[in-house]
Amino acid sequence: MFVSDLSGILMKVEENETTRYRYELWFDYTRQAMNTLAEGAMLVVPNFASDPTQTCYSILEVTGILPMHYALGTDIGGYPGFITEAARNAGQDWVTQEAQSTEDTTKIRCVAIPTNLEIIEAAFSPNGKGPTIQEESNLPMVGHEVRLLNTQMTEQVANLSLDLETDHLIQIGSLVRDPEVRVFVRVEELIKVHFGIFGFTGAGKSNLLSTLVRQLLSADGSPGQPPVKIVIFDLMSEYTGLLLDQLEDLNSGFIVNIGAQTTPESVITYYSERSHSDKEINRQNLKKATIDFVNSTVLPKALKRRQADLHRPAAKFLMDEKMRFWQQRSTVKDAIATAKDQFKGNMGACERDVYGCLKDLTRRHGSKNIDSAIAEAIEAEIAAFVDDYDDDLDNKKAKKKITSTARKNLDVVVDILSRQAQQSQVKVPGNVTVSIPQIVEWLNDSTQSSLVIIQSHNPDDLRDFAATLSNAIYESRRRSGNITPLVSFIFDEADEFIPGNASSNDSKKRSKAAVMTLARRGRKFGLGIGISTQRIANLDVNTLAQPHTYFVSKLPREYDRRAIAEAFGISEDMFRQTFRFKKGDWLLASYDATGLEALPIPIHAEDANKAILDFVDGQTTLGTMAHSTTR
Repeated sequence: MFVSDLSGILMKVEENETTRYRYELWFDYTRQAMNTLAEGAMLVVPNFASDPTQTCYSILEVTGILPMHYALGTDIGGYPGFITEAARNAGQDWVTQEAQSTEDTTKIRCVAIPTNLEIIEAAFSPNGKGPTIQEESNLPMVGHEVRLLNTQMTEQVANLSLDLETDHLIQIGSLVRDPEVRVFVRVEELIKVHFGIFGFTGAGKSNLLSTLVRQLLSADGSPGQPPVKIVIFDLMSEYTGLLLDQLEDLNSGFIVNIGAQTTPESVITYYSERSHSDKEINRQNLKKATIDFVNSTVLPKALKRRQADLHRPAAKFLMDEKMRFWQQRSTVKDAIATAKDQFKGNMGACERDVYGCLKDLTRRHGSKNIDSAIAEAIEAEIAAFVDDYDDDLDNKKAKKKITSTARKNLDVVVDILSRQAQQSQVKVPGNVTVSIPQIVEWLNDSTQSSLVIIQSHNPDDLRDFAATLSNAIYESRRRSGNITPLVSFIFDEADEFIPGNASSNDSKKRSKAAVMTLARRGRKFGLGIGISTQRIANLDVNTLAQPHTYFVSKLPREYDRRAIAEAFGISEDMFRQTFRFKKGDWLLASYDATGLEALPIPIHAEDANKAILDFVDGQTTLGTMAHSTTR
């Protein structure tokens, strides 16, 4: 149950407003002990519930470690010569004590928090039953021996309330201190009561999210395990490369582009001319589409070096028609309404006349579909309005001037009409288009898992689509009373979809309202959200409080740490260890999904880049046409 030849003493107990108690423990210093003890280690101390028939060990989790040398103490003030010599002597003591402590002046100071659990070890067990774990019944005793739990017992504690044989679980990683200790989470609770990934730039949020999605999609491989549906709103187009293996392997793995402009033109050309009788033209079209598709995909450095190796699976992905397109056919009325939502600033005395001009345009052209001809006609009418405005026909003595703000707002109208006209000119073949009802059908299909990555060249379009799809699936489930299969809507760069302040952007208002509906009421219909961001300060505070499972890495800004601490109750001691995290290390805390309720555990997650490289290396020849794209 314990690691041999390693013990310490509980030196101090004090109350703590976040974790109830905070413990200080000392171990004799050796370099071996310093390499064995780490944040996340599980320690046990006899508590006051012990009696002659049984020993009750309170289980503590280490949150901080620091070697101490009595000759130096905590203050380096004083005569420099004495302090320097003391430091040199201390340096020798660190080196010479490899496996055995020989100096009373050196200690390892550990800070720990309670897990609120205890291990009961009977003095005599006639039926051979081992120790049992239960809720803590009393406080640990200061001055008693502290022991470190071994790998087997630590894993049992870390996954205490989980049934590894029957529960629908995924292994999310291993304990940072001990890679042999596996850490699992419940799939249903992770999805239905939401999760959040929070870390600063470079922490590896996209990598962790890709690993998490890969594990969730693989979780239905066991008999009796239900399928899982994942929808990622990919603002930065990062997840195509990181999840290419899942997109290809799943029958229902798709990229949905909002508008034809989101993907290279060569991809549209390939699909448009795919039925061409000349096989050489088809081969060249596929080759160019594949290269352009991979080149336009955002890849991490580890995959960028192997970019050419992605051509083969990317070609198969295109050939399987898993690249889909959604195109909104807007009217002039819709475009003008969208533009008015984006107006900024005070237009001064001409504001009333500007809105009058737009009202007149809506009256005359509002029901017309947007194409290049109507866009050019309206642009000419707006230009004429601006040119004529300086001459007020009713009062020539008081000439009016159109303000620069009004000009900019009218330019917004012209820009939106031009973009939508340009989009309408691109003809996407019907076999690779998709509708929102069709996506809802994918998500309600209980026969297989699905991955849908949604991306757009225009953030406003992506937010609007997120709101429309979220509302559509919610209403579908609400009307039918259907609660399966589980669906997780994941919002990367979540502050762009669920901002704290969305007053100046109508698409942000719509996406924020839709996500909040899923966060508050979606769980009863099997709908959950996942949010990932580094800009916690810009995230809506009500949404931040919704996830029951948190993955937290380095957060240098105090406000961000305070926001997470208030939402989940993570102490400052727990946050401090994240500053020492390497890439792939995360603090996992959950009220429902993990084996330890609300107790943060430092874990190390698998590398998504390695999973993709293993997938690429394992690819087989796909035939002459696909193989030619790699040459």
